[in-house]
Amino acid sequence: MIIYIPNPWEALNQNETFPRIRIQLPSGGHLNGECLDVDQVRVLSLDSTDPMDYINQQYQPGSIIELKPSI
Repeated sequence: MIIYIPNPWEALNQNETFPRIRIQLPSGGHLNGECLDVDQVRVLSLDSTDPMDYINQQYQPGSIIELKPSI
């Protein structure tokens, strides 16, 4: 792989990490993500035995979920 940028080591040594979070889904599965902001989570992976969780486009890895507080 060839990277054409001014300083390729910056691209390879990205050490910026976000706090990880694990959210329980209503089906009993878990969504693993990283916190981007106070109310935003980027989906990293999905652990569930319910096939409908994998069909839901909101839970696809890379998608960003807006968290809404509920009382």
